Amino acid sequence: MSIDVDQYWSQVPHADDDENAGATIVRKARPSRRTMFKSIGVLGGALALNIVSALPPSRANRAEAAVGNEYTNCAGYDNFSGYNDNSKICVGAPYSKSHCGGDGWFLRGSGTCWNSYATKACGNGMTKRNAWRWKFGSTPYRCADGYVATCDGSTVLRICSWPNP
Repeated sequence: MSIDVDQYWSQVPHADDDENAGATIVRKARPSRRTMFKSIGVLGGALALNIVSALPPSRANRAEAAVGNEYTNCAGYDNFSGYNDNSKICVGAPYSKSHCGGDGWFLRGSGTCWNSYATKACGNGMTKRNAWRWKFGSTPYRCADGYVATCDGSTVLRICSWPNP
Protein backbone atom coordinates (compact mmCIF):
# COMPACT_ATOMS: atom_id res chain seq x y z
CA MET A 1 0.00 0.00 0.00
CA SER A 2 1.54 3.13 -1.09
CA ILE A 3 0.49 6.63 -0.10
CA ASP A 4 1.67 9.52 -2.09
CA VAL A 5 3.00 12.63 -0.42
CA ASP A 6 -0.13 14.73 -0.96
CA GLN A 7 -2.33 12.06 0.66
CA TYR A 8 0.03 11.79 3.63
CA TRP A 9 -0.02 15.53 4.34
CA SER A 10 -3.77 15.67 3.91
CA GLN A 11 -4.13 13.20 6.80
CA VAL A 12 -1.90 15.16 9.20
CA PRO A 13 -4.14 17.36 11.38
CA HIS A 14 -3.56 21.07 11.46
CA ALA A 15 -3.49 22.96 14.73
CA ASP A 16 -5.88 25.63 13.52
CA ASP A 17 -8.58 23.17 12.37
CA ASP A 18 -11.61 23.27 14.65
CA GLU A 19 -12.21 19.55 14.45
CA ASN A 20 -8.68 18.81 15.66
CA ALA A 21 -8.53 21.49 18.36
CA GLY A 22 -9.26 19.09 21.23
CA ALA A 23 -7.61 16.02 19.73
CA THR A 24 -4.25 16.48 21.40
CA ILE A 25 -3.99 18.57 24.53
CA VAL A 26 -0.58 19.62 25.69
CA ARG A 27 -0.60 20.94 29.22
CA LYS A 28 2.20 22.97 30.59
CA ALA A 29 3.30 21.83 34.02
CA ARG A 30 2.62 24.52 36.61
CA PRO A 31 4.27 24.35 40.00
CA SER A 32 2.07 24.32 43.04
CA ARG A 33 1.73 27.35 45.28
CA ARG A 34 3.83 25.61 47.94
CA THR A 35 6.65 25.00 45.45
CA MET A 36 6.56 28.63 44.39
CA PHE A 37 6.84 29.85 48.00
CA LYS A 38 9.70 27.43 48.70
CA SER A 39 11.55 28.65 45.62
CA ILE A 40 11.06 32.29 46.57
CA GLY A 41 12.29 31.55 50.11
CA VAL A 42 15.41 29.77 48.91
CA LEU A 43 16.24 32.54 46.44
CA GLY A 44 15.64 35.20 49.09
CA GLY A 45 17.93 33.40 51.54
CA ALA A 46 20.67 33.09 48.93
CA LEU A 47 20.38 36.79 48.12
CA ALA A 48 20.55 37.71 51.82
CA LEU A 49 23.71 35.62 52.30
CA ASN A 50 25.31 37.25 49.28
CA ILE A 51 24.59 40.70 50.66
CA VAL A 52 25.92 39.83 54.15
CA SER A 53 29.08 38.24 52.71
CA ALA A 54 29.79 41.44 50.77
CA LEU A 55 29.88 43.58 53.94
CA PRO A 56 33.31 44.61 55.20
CA PRO A 57 34.48 42.66 58.28
CA SER A 58 34.38 45.80 60.40
CA ARG A 59 30.61 45.88 60.02
CA ALA A 60 30.04 42.16 60.28
CA ASN A 61 32.24 41.41 63.27
CA ARG A 62 32.89 44.04 65.92
CA ALA A 63 35.99 43.82 68.02
CA GLU A 64 35.80 44.37 71.76
CA ALA A 65 38.44 45.43 74.22
CA ALA A 66 40.02 42.85 76.50
CA VAL A 67 40.19 44.31 79.99
CA GLY A 68 43.33 43.23 81.80
CA ASN A 69 45.61 44.32 84.61
CA GLU A 70 48.20 47.06 84.55
CA TYR A 71 51.11 48.61 86.33
CA THR A 72 50.58 52.10 87.66
CA ASN A 73 53.99 53.14 86.33
CA CYS A 74 56.26 52.03 83.49
CA ALA A 75 57.01 48.64 85.13
CA GLY A 76 60.78 48.68 84.70
CA TYR A 77 60.88 50.51 81.37
CA ASP A 78 62.08 53.84 82.86
CA ASN A 79 65.46 53.77 81.13
CA PHE A 80 64.23 52.58 77.70
CA SER A 81 64.90 54.91 74.79
CA GLY A 82 61.79 56.99 74.29
CA TYR A 83 60.81 56.96 77.94
CA ASN A 84 64.07 58.30 79.24
CA ASP A 85 63.70 61.42 77.11
CA ASN A 86 59.87 61.57 76.93
CA SER A 87 59.88 61.20 73.11
CA LYS A 88 57.51 58.19 72.87
CA ILE A 89 54.13 57.41 74.34
CA CYS A 90 54.75 53.62 74.52
CA VAL A 91 57.86 51.49 73.86
CA GLY A 92 58.39 47.86 72.87
CA ALA A 93 56.33 47.71 69.67
CA PRO A 94 54.42 49.96 67.26
CA TYR A 95 51.63 51.70 69.13
CA SER A 96 48.38 53.30 68.07
CA LYS A 97 45.01 54.31 69.45
CA SER A 98 43.47 52.20 66.63
CA HIS A 99 44.46 49.03 68.53
CA CYS A 100 42.30 50.14 71.50
CA GLY A 101 38.69 49.68 72.39
CA GLY A 102 36.60 52.56 73.72
CA ASP A 103 37.80 51.91 77.25
CA GLY A 104 41.51 51.98 76.38
CA TRP A 105 42.27 48.26 76.46
CA PHE A 106 43.67 46.20 73.57
CA LEU A 107 41.08 45.03 71.03
CA ARG A 108 40.04 41.38 70.86
CA GLY A 109 38.39 40.39 67.59
CA SER A 110 38.73 38.83 64.18
CA GLY A 111 37.80 39.47 60.58
CA THR A 112 38.36 38.08 57.11
CA CYS A 113 42.13 38.11 57.36
CA TRP A 114 43.06 39.23 60.87
CA ASN A 115 42.80 38.21 64.50
CA SER A 116 43.79 40.37 67.47
CA TYR A 117 44.07 39.48 71.13
CA ALA A 118 45.52 40.92 74.33
CA THR A 119 48.60 39.45 75.97
CA LYS A 120 50.68 39.90 79.10
CA ALA A 121 53.94 41.17 77.67
CA CYS A 122 54.96 44.14 79.78
CA GLY A 123 57.02 43.78 82.90
CA ASN A 124 60.69 43.67 81.82
CA GLY A 125 61.86 41.21 84.44
CA MET A 126 58.80 41.66 86.67
CA THR A 127 55.50 39.78 86.90
CA LYS A 128 53.92 40.29 83.48
CA ARG A 129 50.75 42.31 83.06
CA ASN A 130 48.58 43.45 80.13
CA ALA A 131 49.45 47.15 80.34
CA TRP A 132 51.19 49.94 82.12
CA ARG A 133 50.55 53.63 82.58
CA TRP A 134 52.92 56.25 81.32
CA LYS A 135 52.77 60.01 81.41
CA PHE A 136 53.67 61.57 78.06
CA GLY A 137 53.96 65.31 78.38
CA SER A 138 51.18 66.11 80.80
CA THR A 139 48.79 63.34 79.60
CA PRO A 140 48.73 59.90 81.24
CA TYR A 141 48.38 56.97 78.80
CA ARG A 142 47.60 53.30 79.10
CA CYS A 143 49.94 51.19 76.96
CA ALA A 144 48.19 47.80 76.56
CA ASP A 145 49.92 44.90 74.78
CA GLY A 146 48.40 42.57 72.24
CA TYR A 147 49.04 40.56 69.10
CA VAL A 148 47.64 40.91 65.61
CA ALA A 149 47.75 37.79 63.40
CA THR A 150 47.11 37.94 59.66
CA CYS A 151 46.32 35.41 56.93
CA ASP A 152 49.92 35.39 55.70
CA GLY A 153 50.85 33.66 58.98
CA SER A 154 52.55 36.62 60.63
CA THR A 155 51.87 37.53 64.23
CA VAL A 156 53.17 40.86 65.48
CA LEU A 157 53.12 42.57 68.84
CA ARG A 158 51.22 45.86 68.85
CA ILE A 159 50.43 48.30 71.63
CA CYS A 160 47.21 50.14 72.30
CA SER A 161 48.05 53.69 73.41
CA TRP A 162 45.11 55.41 75.01
CA PRO A 163 45.00 58.75 76.82
CA ASN A 164 43.82 57.73 80.24
CA PRO A 165 43.71 60.62 82.69
